[in-house]
Amino acid sequence: MTFEHAGMIPGLRQPTKRPDLRSRELDFYTSARVAPLPEYKPMFDVHLQHLWVNPRIRSTMKTAGFLDDEGRPVDVDAHRRKLYVIEQELAQADAVERHRAMDKERGRQMMLTLQSRRAAHQVHLDSVKAVRDERRRRREEKEAAEREAIGDARMSPNRSSSLPAIAGSPDDGRGRMAATFS
Repeated sequence: MTFEHAGMIPGLRQPTKRPDLRSRELDFYTSARVAPLPEYKPMFDVHLQHLWVNPRIRSTMKTAGFLDDEGRPVDVDAHRRKLYVIEQELAQADAVERHRAMDKERGRQMMLTLQSRRAAHQVHLDSVKAVRDERRRRREEKEAAEREAIGDARMSPNRSSSLPAIAGSPDDGRGRMAATFS
C-alpha cells in the first residue's frame, strides 16, 4: 500500500510505509508563524564600528555615498528615497531640455524649408515672367511686321486682298469694292 500526498513537493523523501510512523508524521504540528526578519543595518552596528574608522574604508564609503560630510553613516534606505526623487527631477529636466532643443531644431528646419520654398517660388515666378516677356516681345514684333506689311500694301496701287477676287467686280484699288450706281 502506497501513501501519496496530494500536494507533495517534488524532491522530498517518500512518505513512510509504516503506519505507526505515518501517524506520527501526520500528528506533527508546529506553532511557528511567518514573521519578517528584523532589518539589519551594518552601518549602525556597534560591533562593526572598528571597521568604519579605517581611513581606507572610510574614503571608499564616502565616495560611495554611505558617509555624510562629517563622516557619520547615512541611512541608505532613507537617503535612497531622496535620491530617487532627485533623479526623477533631473531626468524630467533633461527631458524638458531635450524637447526644447528638438523644438528649436525643428523650428530651424522649418525656417530653412520655408526659405527654400520661397526661393523656388521666386525662381518659378521669374521664369514665368521671362516666358511672358518673350511671348509679348514676339507678339509685338509680329504685330509690327504685320503693320509694316499692311502699310506697304496700302502704298502699293495693286493691292490684293486675302479673299479671292470675284470676276467682274469693280475694285477701287484699296481692297474695297467701289460703289457703282447706275
